[in-house]
Amino acid sequence: MLKKAFLFVLLYLIAVLLAPAIQSYDFEEGMNARYAKSWLENHVYPEYDRSVIHQVNSTQTQDVELDMGEEYQSGDNEVLDSEYSGDFIVEDEPGLFRLVLVQDGKVAGGYTNSDDVSISNINIEDLDREKVRETYGEPEEYIQKGWKRLRVNEEGFEVFDLKESYVYFFYDLHQEDKVNGMLLLDKDQVASIETLYNNPPAEANSRLNHLVVNASRIEYGLEPLEVDESASSAALGHSTDMAQNDYFEHESPQGVTLKDRIEESGVRYQKAGENIAMGHTSVIFAHHSLLNSPDHRVNVLSPDFTHLGTGTAYGREDVPYYTENYIQK
Repeated sequence: MLKKAFLFVLLYLIAVLLAPAIQSYDFEEGMNARYAKSWLENHVYPEYDRSVIHQVNSTQTQDVELDMGEEYQSGDNEVLDSEYSGDFIVEDEPGLFRLVLVQDGKVAGGYTNSDDVSISNINIEDLDREKVRETYGEPEEYIQKGWKRLRVNEEGFEVFDLKESYVYFFYDLHQEDKVNGMLLLDKDQVASIETLYNNPPAEANSRLNHLVVNASRIEYGLEPLEVDESASSAALGHSTDMAQNDYFEHESPQGVTLKDRIEESGVRYQKAGENIAMGHTSVIFAHHSLLNSPDHRVNVLSPDFTHLGTGTAYGREDVPYYTENYIQK
């Protein structure tokens, strides 16, 4: 009797799973990754009620609204290679900073730290970790990257699956988990990448590093920092040295310090500070990690500094090394 009951339950489960698969199967195109992904999203992955997002967004105000999939032209704006399939178009308006991820002329994602910018009705105004979870549910522990899963459960940010896209919310751990950044990505921008690192040219990452530092300073009520080419040269030298010699310290194995590096590069300064980071898949993640570290936050948000030099280099297995040199003239 138990065997018959078990067999009945097994046949029922197979029918429940197999029926929609047969109904939706494309017999001309056959089984492929796109079909498997589409079937899983339609029949296995949970539905997300976007009306909740619209309800929250309706109480917020925004000066800039972007929509996933809409056509977008770079115009005269700066364009930077990204670690995703698309490119970042830089919209560097004070207080309205955003990086618009564009592929084939259409919006495929974006990053902003401004509560006056909305992307597909998602806005960070008045959000903290508790409010985010009330709105979006439980965060993901993994996301799909190619045919692999990438762990994304970090204290400083959380990721939520919106069926066709992922949204990352970055938290300020020093201000009661207030949301201070948002990254929205079409899933294809992530799923098409088979490796952990898909680094853009190092120069693009160095430039992006400077941009996100200044965007944060403006949001926290501080003046942006000017580019110091000599400090950038020193920063690049240190990142390259760490990448080539496989270490991660402010002082090199030969005993070379920040003071030695910036003075050798000809930097004129009254005060200097240095942040270093490694291993983050993106400058955006490295920046928010440094902002949450007390020892590094004081550099990013110091009112004393006037200039900044950034340098990026890639080591073994494409691991990125980032250096920021903060200068007071």
